[in-house]
Amino acid sequence: MSKDNKPLYSVIMDELKSQISSGRYLPEAQLPTEAELSTTFGVSRITTRRALEELERDGFIYRIKGSGSFVKSRTRGPEQRSDGTEKMISLILPSEDDRGTMGYIRGASDWLNANGYYLSIHQSDYDSQKERDLLEMLTRKGIAAIILYPRNDQTNYDILHRLCLEDYPIITIDKYFDSLPLGAVVSDNFNGSYQAVSKLIELGHRKIAFLTAVSIESTSSVRDRYFGYCQALKDHGLPVDSRYIKLNMKGYREKIGVERFYNELLDSYRMEGVSAVQTENDLIAANLLNLCMERGIRIPEDISIIGFDNNPVTEHVIIPLTTVEQNFYEIGRQAAENVVNWLERGKQTPSRMLVPVKLVERGTTAVAPKGNSVK
Repeated sequence: MSKDNKPLYSVIMDELKSQISSGRYLPEAQLPTEAELSTTFGVSRITTRRALEELERDGFIYRIKGSGSFVKSRTRGPEQRSDGTEKMISLILPSEDDRGTMGYIRGASDWLNANGYYLSIHQSDYDSQKERDLLEMLTRKGIAAIILYPRNDQTNYDILHRLCLEDYPIITIDKYFDSLPLGAVVSDNFNGSYQAVSKLIELGHRKIAFLTAVSIESTSSVRDRYFGYCQALKDHGLPVDSRYIKLNMKGYREKIGVERFYNELLDSYRMEGVSAVQTENDLIAANLLNLCMERGIRIPEDISIIGFDNNPVTEHVIIPLTTVEQNFYEIGRQAAENVVNWLERGKQTPSRMLVPVKLVERGTTAVAPKGNSVK
């Protein structure tokens, strides 16, 4: 406590507020670190941390993990923007090595460059906190608009909701948020899976499995693919049988190991008579294909496999994969066009734009074996 019985963290808060108000620390300026404030005020780092946390809560500063504390702009008008940012659109991706990444980048970049805008690219590394930090940093620096490929559709609701309230031009790709008024450009995942399963049924398959790495609750794209799988079965008079469905298998696979997981999976397919599998993506399909071949299960004579994405891996495995092709370039292009229209014409009604997909038939699908069972 100070001499006038005021908490020490509050004394530090008042001093920093005064320095911000006086212009000593301008918008976007970095404040001293916790350690520097501890030395200046002769207090513990716990006290300075509390002061900075309270300043952030009061809206005076924002903090970026690993970088520090920065003065928050009171408005986001053009006068707060750095030179050139009024024409800069930022694309936040989980990884630059992610499937489809170059398609997203080229689609957005080509359209923006042709219309007098520029693209900056940022990676969240599949880290929700880093994604959050990027959203904070880019909007505070006055970036004109953001195209976001979210890690999932369960995190960072608060900051995304705030940006919606502020009418900040932001749109998502790959995934959408049901509970937020955000526009999105996504593949027609439902129809893609519906096409794939309908094709398998046309080939005579009746026991068709569905396999995902993540939960359908956390990822809208995978959820829509699962719903498309279910609808195709229903429309063709087949039951949705939980024995053939493995959702969110990533955790269990990591716990017991990849080889054991797939061996257990293939044993269950043999017992249940599964003759075809629709997977969440091509990488899972490729892993399944390799394990089948190691066990002497013939593809596609014993089991047909269909992936999703048309990842380059599909043409370079031992047997080229049948898959559902996403138009990543068109997703990036439409997202860029949408946010620029928002910037130039004012706020638009959020909508979900579906980009068509296409079934690409290759070597991993065939007519169902007699008896519709795995040998």
